[in-house]
Amino acid sequence: MRAEKKEINIQIGKRLQNARKNGGYTQETFAETLDVSVEHYRKLESGAYGLQPEKMLVLYEAYRIDPTYLITGEKRETFDLEAFLANSSREERDEFIGQTLSYMKKLMTGQP
Repeated sequence: MRAEKKEINIQIGKRLQNARKNGGYTQETFAETLDVSVEHYRKLESGAYGLQPEKMLVLYEAYRIDPTYLITGEKRETFDLEAFLANSSREERDEFIGQTLSYMKKLMTGQP
């Protein structure tokens, strides 16, 4: 049982690291968001520590990282851009475009 828990923590840590890097964030940023030390955060990513449910909720609220993805590696749903745009208000579309451009800028500049 202990080995299984350790393996689960390692897998969650890998997915957490992947989500953080995909968002262009540093370990320091996530540590601050989770209100833990950078060393503690590094141990979360390595699987030495387990990520508590309340911390998963913080990550979801701050970065929209799906807890199901962290736990299982499965993505819950796909995103249909055309349907979203066709069924959104102008304000929702503008917000989406602004967030998309901000995300792309982070990726291009390598900044969090």
